[in-house]
Amino acid sequence: MEYRITHIAPLFINDFPKDFILNQKKEISNKFKFKFRLLDGDRNIYFEGLSTKNDSFEPLDCLGSEFGCADLQFFENGKYVSL
Repeated sequence: MEYRITHIAPLFINDFPKDFILNQKKEISNKFKFKFRLLDGDRNIYFEGLSTKNDSFEPLDCLGSEFGCADLQFFENGKYVSL
């Protein structure tokens, strides 16, 4: 897994272990350089995190699809851009 989750929307927080975010943040190193977010079809942000790549659909494929996310955006040049 080449990404770590740093924020989960309150709607889904109970679907994860209590210490999930804390453990994810502990695993973040310098290689996780790219901010991303996963959104649903109504543009609601469900997850935010950091990735080692800014051209991989891995967060959407592995996590987002399970929760109904339809869009993966990476932060580039001061704004979020859909991949």
